[in-house]
Amino acid sequence: MMQVDGQYTFPHEHHNINLLWASLFIEELTRHGISDFCIAPGSRSTPLTLAAAKHPRAKTHVHFDERGLGFLALGLSQASAKPVVVITTSGTAVANLYPAVIEAKQSKISLIIISADRPLELINCGANQAIEQYKIFADYPIFFAQIPSPTTSTQSNFLLTTLDQGLYQQQSDKGPIHFNMAFSKPFYPQNETINFKIYLSSLKGWDLNQSPFTTYHQSNDHQGSSLPLSAQKIDLNAKKVLVVVGRIKDKKQALVIEQFCSHFNLLLFADVQSQLQGSPHNIHGYDLLLENQQFKQLLQQADLILQFSDHLVSKRLNQLISTSLATIWEISEHAQQIDPEHCINQRFVSFPNAFIKQVVNSKSTDNNWLERIRRYKKSLPAIIHFYLKNDQLSEINSTAYLLNQTTDNIVLGNSLAIRLADMFAQTNAYIYSNRGASGIDGLIATAVGIAKNNNSPTCLLIGDTSFLYDLNSLALLKQLQLPFVIVLLNNDGGGIFNLLPVPQAQQQAFYQLPHGLTFAQTCAQFSINYRRPNTFSEFQANYQQSLVNNKHNKTTLIEVCINHQLTPKQLKEIKEQIQDATI
Repeated sequence: MMQVDGQYTFPHEHHNINLLWASLFIEELTRHGISDFCIAPGSRSTPLTLAAAKHPRAKTHVHFDERGLGFLALGLSQASAKPVVVITTSGTAVANLYPAVIEAKQSKISLIIISADRPLELINCGANQAIEQYKIFADYPIFFAQIPSPTTSTQSNFLLTTLDQGLYQQQSDKGPIHFNMAFSKPFYPQNETINFKIYLSSLKGWDLNQSPFTTYHQSNDHQGSSLPLSAQKIDLNAKKVLVVVGRIKDKKQALVIEQFCSHFNLLLFADVQSQLQGSPHNIHGYDLLLENQQFKQLLQQADLILQFSDHLVSKRLNQLISTSLATIWEISEHAQQIDPEHCINQRFVSFPNAFIKQVVNSKSTDNNWLERIRRYKKSLPAIIHFYLKNDQLSEINSTAYLLNQTTDNIVLGNSLAIRLADMFAQTNAYIYSNRGASGIDGLIATAVGIAKNNNSPTCLLIGDTSFLYDLNSLALLKQLQLPFVIVLLNNDGGGIFNLLPVPQAQQQAFYQLPHGLTFAQTCAQFSINYRRPNTFSEFQANYQQSLVNNKHNKTTLIEVCINHQLTPKQLKEIKEQIQDATI
């Protein structure tokens, strides 16, 4: 650490990237109040050893025997009731910690194991002192992270958020945690140093303060009742607040967020999975509006971004959050890390209602800023109206109509289906999705499982490749008692790849994989009502008819056959109009 104008700052000058990453790691550990570092000699672990040795808040303990070192750390941790760090080099040095790791797990003692490792290219090729260290302690650590070889192509904040998540889990469930860090040469300082100031800019001021990058707060109540996060109020302390809502399963929790935004007059961006997309407070079509630079610049003025829950569909919104200079808070009842951009400053492990009960705002909302943003929302319908109402059948107007015309259950497929729903819908339906891994497998089966446990009609919006992938699950449909509608967007293959920068020469043969199939005969085989509209008005009529409870056949498939170039063409036209719009 350096002292500048009476304040400490993390240095930007380092001899190499290895020493920088090690220094970042040790610095973040000390910011969490960790002071004891147990070190065994070794070359590969030199960056970590030197970082701990020179840190003013690190107290080092050295032993040549790693097995004894681990138990020394156990004693230090028991006596201090604080986590203790153990640093070793690669190879059997790590294996010698196993007895202490087992004891730490069984006795719920907080050890932090940091093992240096060979880089990936030196594993399983006969390199000296290279063994398989990935999860070497099996399930004894309550948290494990494999840290890749340091490189400036990996943002430095990744290192800090990963460490913070491990330390949070250790606070919640005492026991050992393990970080296996791969280092390539050089390990030792050279004569000259490198200025990493630009590389460290992603830390957004962490280098100028003394706080951990991400601070975790946990509710005492895992069931979502009114138990507080803490005895103190949570002050937003911001005039320009953006509330982003991701996937919310509990409609009651979603409505609490809506009321919160209304009460404090806060800007709301509600994902299609949030159960709030149809809220009048939501800025509908924000994903499309982010194509407009003036709109984006207004959002970049935000003081605070509150994100409730995870798995946002919009890539443009994720990019906005990752590059924002605003303070970023994440609220979710789940303990795992929800930070794909590695930018969260405050993490509240809490149900929305428990968090919101504690919130105050000592500042008044900047209504001028809010109204300027809402003008863009008012301008969007005029731009997209033609594409939603034109009688030419499209993936855009069929998707928007489906979501906007029902308050029943809708299951959204991945790839193009959910993206169009997120862009164009304003739905009050209950939305289900498989966005944990966002795969195309098992979507029909998932939708049937949802339909079997609901007392209202269910609709599945799915692409043709996803439909082909799960054809066997059509056999499950005969078990249903209420209308079930499949809207099949058939653009002859993976239409999503028309929106991605894949190489043109390989696009069809390796990505889109056109199949040339339609599914009338498939429906006949599984006794499914089949409709293939030619116009948008026919689609609307087909959909309304499919909701009538036919006691002989409760399932209808509406196949929307579209040229694979239509949606990219329409999206390009819409985005150009939005980019040029002056509000």
